[in-house]
Amino acid sequence: MPYLVRENLYIGNIEDAAEILVNGSEEVTHILSVLSSASISFFSEWRSEMVFPTKEIRKVYFRESKQEEEQLVVEEESETDSDKKKKNKLMCLVEYAGKDLKLVRMGVPLRDMERENLLDYLDVCLDFIDNSRKQGSVLVHCFAGVSRSASIITAYLMRTEQLSHEDALVSLRQSCEFVCPNDGFLEQLKMFEGMGFKVDPTSPIYKRFHLKILG
Repeated sequence: MPYLVRENLYIGNIEDAAEILVNGSEEVTHILSVLSSASISFFSEWRSEMVFPTKEIRKVYFRESKQEEEQLVVEEESETDSDKKKKNKLMCLVEYAGKDLKLVRMGVPLRDMERENLLDYLDVCLDFIDNSRKQGSVLVHCFAGVSRSASIITAYLMRTEQLSHEDALVSLRQSCEFVCPNDGFLEQLKMFEGMGFKVDPTSPIYKRFHLKILG
């Protein structure tokens, strides 16, 4: 069962998301899936009977520019840009999904690994949560509801309530006590705080981080 974190904002695991996709929900209108694959086919790989109707709204790609570590977003590219799509990394997939296609789901491909780049996905995730809460309510989930989803919601509380990463995590644990972002994500949340609750590609903090993850 999802945990209510703030008005119109829930945290949960893959089972919570699957239940809503199968049966619908009177509360949840949007789902943010933070799994190792953005595709809804991840659910059927998890359990073969979990096959849901979907209708794509858009895909968003990002790549690094030739200048420094600047992020560029490529949205809704035409078919003639298929070669470019292959070179660019998928940031997220947005689609109608589930019972009667009434849910809006955004899938973000992020693994629960300490060296995974959480920062570059934060802006699109936090914007989706913000917009979803204005239109209805949103469930943010990963596989276990412990690390990835907790990291995203912690960042959201940091930005919207101007909280330190420690205070935001303490606040989240008042709603869901077992959340535990991995050490790499915690370090990136500290960086997010250091950049003023935004992801700034021009910041020395961001540049040092990118050099580190690039090895």
